[in-house]
Parts: sequence; structure tokens; C-alpha cells
Amino acid sequence: MARMPELQPQDFDEATRKLGEDIAKTRGGAIQGPWAHMLRNPELAKRAAAYSDFFRDGVAIPRKLGLLGIIMTARHWNAEFVWNAQSPQAKNAGIAEAVIEAIRKKQTPVFSDPDEQAVYNLFHEMYTKQSVSDATYEAVEKVVGQKGLVELLNVAGFYGIIASIVCVTGIPVRPGQTRPFA
Repeated sequence: MARMPELQPQDFDEATRKLGEDIAKTRGGAIQGPWAHMLRNPELAKRAAAYSDFFRDGVAIPRKLGLLGIIMTARHWNAEFVWNAQSPQAKNAGIAEAVIEAIRKKQTPVFSDPDEQAVYNLFHEMYTKQSVSDATYEAVEKVVGQKGLVELLNVAGFYGIIASIVCVTGIPVRPGQTRPFA
């Protein structure tokens, strides 16, 4: 249940409406979900959007590994809105449907790609143990390097912010979408 109403374009001044339109161009075409809340502070929304865009356009890690981290974060937080937005992108980036479905069901996926396995282990341990073993750390560092490891940790942090906005404010799934964790 929504606790905070999503702001609508008519609720914004002209500069904020323009910022919202710019943000929406790469996020489904409409000001919605966490962005409709973040625009309550336009400077915060502007900086968050730039940070978010960097994950899509500026990181060294392969897109599918970043998306694997994003859906792991969405599932950890039970952020259905985020899951519905990101899991199709994960599939399009090459994450197997069976892996996505196992993560959705909180089951252990079977990976054919050892790089995906290493990233999964990182996020799984981080979220279940609040730490990471030396073996897991070394495996993921071997796959993505130190720069990529820092990028993955930033994916976890940023999408944790997005998930917390979704969960705490009660952003529901969009009409016509299923509740993936119900």
C-alpha cells in the first residue's frame, strides 16, 4: 500500500518538470516509482539520476553482471517495483531465465557462467552474512578486478537506496504487472 503519493508532472515547477522528463527518458518514459518521490528534492534527483546513468553507461563491469547485482539487491529488499523494472533487463543482457527465477524464489541458482557465479556469491554472502569470505572476494576480484569490485559494491549501495524508497514509501507494482514475491 502506498504511504506517500507519487508526485505528478503537474505538481512540479517548470524546472523540476523538465528534470523529471529528462530522467524519465531512460526510465520507461514517465516520472514514476522512486523518481516521483526523489523529485521532492530536485538536486537529489538530478544527482541520483546521474549516478544511476553511470551504472548503465560508465562502468567497466559487463552489463549482465551489474544487472545480476541489481536483481539480487531487489530480491534482498523484496522491492517488487525494482524487480519488475530490472529482471527483464537482466534476461535481455544474458542472465538465464532459470537463474532469474531461482533468485526470485530465493533458491540457489545453477550457473553455467563462472563469472555470474562469482558475482552471485558476492551478493549472496553480503546480504546473508553481512560479510564476504576471502575466497568469494578473491573470486570476484579475479573476474572484475578491483575497479569492478568497487563498481559492484556501488551497485549494491545505489540500488539499496532505490529499494528502500520503494519499500518504505510503499510503491506498488504497476497496473498489469504481477507481484513477483507474493
